[in-house]
Amino acid sequence: MDCDRAMFCRMLFLSLCIVFFLQAVPSEPAVLPPADREEAEKYFGNAYGKYCGRDYFGALGDLDRALKMNTFLVDYYLMQGLVLHRVGRADDALKSLRYFLEVRPRDTVAPRILSRFEEEGRFLGEVLSGRPVFSRTASSARDLKTALGLPVLQNLGIKGLGKTESSPAGRLAVADTLGNRLWVRNRGERSFSGIEMEAPVTVLFPGETGGIVLLESGKILSLGGSGEEPAELGKLPFSPSDGSLISENSFVAVSAFQRKAGIFSLPDLSLVSELTFPETEHPFEPVAAAAYGEWLAVADRNNSMVSVVSLREGRTVFSFGAESPRDLAWSAFGDLFVVHEKGEVTKTTISFETMEAVRSETVVREAPGAWSLFSLGDRMYCLDVGGGSLWEMYLFPEESSPAFLSLDTPSVRREEGRESFLLEASVSGPYRTYMSRNRPVVTSVWNERMLTANFRFLPPQGSEPPVFFLPPGRKSGGQFHETASGKEVLHILGELWSEKRKKLADVVVAASIPFSRGELRELAGFCVHNGIRLFAFCDTIPPMSLLRASGITGGGPLYTLGGDLPGYSFSHRGEVRIPLPSDETSSGFPSRSVLSVYMDVGSASSRDWMPLWPDLL
Repeated sequence: MDCDRAMFCRMLFLSLCIVFFLQAVPSEPAVLPPADREEAEKYFGNAYGKYCGRDYFGALGDLDRALKMNTFLVDYYLMQGLVLHRVGRADDALKSLRYFLEVRPRDTVAPRILSRFEEEGRFLGEVLSGRPVFSRTASSARDLKTALGLPVLQNLGIKGLGKTESSPAGRLAVADTLGNRLWVRNRGERSFSGIEMEAPVTVLFPGETGGIVLLESGKILSLGGSGEEPAELGKLPFSPSDGSLISENSFVAVSAFQRKAGIFSLPDLSLVSELTFPETEHPFEPVAAAAYGEWLAVADRNNSMVSVVSLREGRTVFSFGAESPRDLAWSAFGDLFVVHEKGEVTKTTISFETMEAVRSETVVREAPGAWSLFSLGDRMYCLDVGGGSLWEMYLFPEESSPAFLSLDTPSVRREEGRESFLLEASVSGPYRTYMSRNRPVVTSVWNERMLTANFRFLPPQGSEPPVFFLPPGRKSGGQFHETASGKEVLHILGELWSEKRKKLADVVVAASIPFSRGELRELAGFCVHNGIRLFAFCDTIPPMSLLRASGITGGGPLYTLGGDLPGYSFSHRGEVRIPLPSDETSSGFPSRSVLSVYMDVGSASSRDWMPLWPDLL
C-alpha cells in the first residue's frame, strides 16, 4: 500500500514538471491572417452598389469575399444585416447586427435598426403562427351604384336576395333567388349582366372565367363565357343554402332545409365526406358557410351559434354565440364577420393558436335589411336585402402596427442650388385600404441632423407575368417551376430575383408544396420587403399560415391557374425626396452617414435605413 502511494506521488511530481517545462518553452506569437485591405474595399464597394440596386444575393456574395480578405472589416456586419433582412433571413440579420454592436457598442444607429427588425420579426411570427391580429374596423353606409360605379339607369330590382359572392380579382355576383336571376359583373365592367335561372342561391368563382352556381333545387350549373348558356353539371343530394370553395377541385355546401353539410368534389359532384356537428338544443339550421383554408365557419341560425370546423378532421373544434346569424365572411387575417337578423354586423377575432374566439365587437350597428357579405380586396361589404344599399368596412390598426418600408436606388440631385437625396421605396402592409386613405408623414435623419422628407406613390409600371411554383407533374400556361419543397422555392426565387428584380411583382405558390415554419417566414419576409404579392394556389386545402402570408403581402387565395390576378389596391412603389440644408453637403463621415427614414401612415408605422455614401453612388 505504501509502495503504491509512493509510486503515485512520483508520477504526479513528474507530470507537474513536464507541464511547467512546456509552459516555459517560448512559443511563436499568433499570426493573424493578412488583410488585403484594397481588394476587400473593392468588394465591399461592389456589395454596396448591388445593395442599392436591389441585387441582394449578389451583394451577399461580395460581402463574403470582402470579409475573407479583411476579417477586421466590421462595417461588413452592418451591411450584411441590412441585406439579410431584405431577403427575409430575419434571424441571420439579427445575428449580424448584434455582432456589429459587440465591436461598436457606442454606435447610435444600429440599436434602433436592431430593435425595429426584432419588432417586424415578432409581428410576422405572430401572423404566421395563427395568433390573433387585433384591429379596429371603419364602416360607412354607401349607395350601391355610387360605391360600385354602376350606371345611373341600372336597377337590379332584387325580389329576394340569396348570397352575394366575389372572386379574388373582383368579379361580383348577386343571386336574386325569388327573382330567378343571377347578376354578374366581370372585372373591368361597369354594369351587371343578368342571367335568367331558377332560384339561384350562390355562386362559387374559381377564377376570372366561368363559375359554379348552386340552385335552390340542388342543381349545379356551370357558367360559361359571355353569351353562353349555363350548363348543368349535376345535382346535390339536398337543397343548398350556401356554399364555399375549399380547393380547386372541392367545395362545401350546407342545407338549412335538410340540416346537412358536406364536402363535394369538382366537377363530378361526388360526396367526399359529410360533416357532423355536436347535438344542440334546437334543430341544426346552417344558413351560411365560409372557408378560411382548413377552417370552415358555419352559421347555425336556429341555435344562434357559429361553429368552426376542421376540414382536415371533419369535426367541430369550437363554437361561439352569435345571435340569429344570416351570413359569414373571413378577412385576410382570419377575422370572422357575421351579419345578424336584427340588422347589425359583428367582427370576431379568432386565435388559431388556442382555437377560440377571443373578442367579438359590433362594427355596424344600424343596418336595416343587412343580408349578405362579400369582399373586394381588403374591404368587406354587406348588401341589403333589396340590393340598393350596402355598408363598407375596412380594418385599421388597433394601436401602432408595423408596415414595411424598403429603400433602394439612392441618387443625389441638385435642384435650385441645393442637393437632394432621391430614393425609391417598396411599401407593404396588412392595411392597404387604410394606408391608401391616409397621407404619409415622413421624416429622416442623416449626419445626425433631422431633415424634412416627401413621399409619393409611383404609378404602376410594367411587370413580368406571375411566377408559379407548382408540385412535380403539375404544369401551367405561364412561367412555372416544378418544386417539391419550400427550400427549393426559396432557392429558385433568389435566382429569379437576381435576374428580374424590379420586374418581379407576383408569385404564386401551390398549397401542396410543404414549407417549414422558418421557410414560410423567410418567403413572407422576402415578399413584404420587396413589394411582391404572394398568392396561394389552392390545389389542395391551403394551410392557414400560407393564407396569412399571402394576406400580409396583398395577395390571397387562387382556385385556378387561369385568368388575371387581382389588381393593386394602391401602388407598392414610391419615391422619397429629402432636400439637404444649404449648409449640408452629400459628403458625410461613414460613421454618421446611415440615412434613417421614418414614415407613418396613420397608425401604420414603417422604418428603414440606407447607408448613404455619395461617392459610391
